[in-house]
Amino acid sequence: MNVNLTRQVMIRLSEEPMSLEELAEKTGVEKRKVYRVLTSLHKSRRIVHFRDDDDIRRYRTVEESFSRALEGC
Repeated sequence: MNVNLTRQVMIRLSEEPMSLEELAEKTGVEKRKVYRVLTSLHKSRRIVHFRDDDDIRRYRTVEESFSRALEGC
């Protein structure tokens, strides 16, 4: 796996939840490669995904997801 791309994706997702298309656009890498990184990060439980109000799949870091859960308590 491309370590540099993984780092870029994690940095972007730590800033805000993003879709596959947004990540590909912001990193300048084709969607297929970004998807592979997202799949690997999801399998290693470093990111989670969810559907937003517009039914678009977005990804965010586990840390951000945990913080959101604590805010709701």
